[in-house]
Amino acid sequence: MSWHRRFLAVAALAAGLTLAACAGGSATTGGPGAADAQRLTVLASDAFRFEPSSITARAGQPVELTLQNDGQISHDFTLTEGATGPVKAVAAGRQTATGTFTVEGPGTYRFVCSQPGHAEAGQVGVLTVE
Repeated sequence: MSWHRRFLAVAALAAGLTLAACAGGSATTGGPGAADAQRLTVLASDAFRFEPSSITARAGQPVELTLQNDGQISHDFTLTEGATGPVKAVAAGRQTATGTFTVEGPGTYRFVCSQPGHAEAGQVGVLTVE
């Protein structure tokens, strides 16, 4: 793993953990429950799309999200609702980022790529929590 990829993965995870901790959240990187994490992968592309654009998770169980960027430019997975704190995983071109978060209650939550103009171009998706 290149130093750049490691740096981005650690920075994205640290940002998510910091934000969750500030909100009294439950983002995790290990410990109890991490082994039981739901593993989801979302692909981002320079066509300003997520694949899949609709994902499902179980309430109260950690989600380990992997964002795989198949494009040349930076993309991110940003979830501002549902989780106990904001979630953001950023991946530079042809890189991957991983983060873990928990959504406590069922619902339907929108996730976006928050890079300028990407959500407006259609890079949005839906997380359904059951």
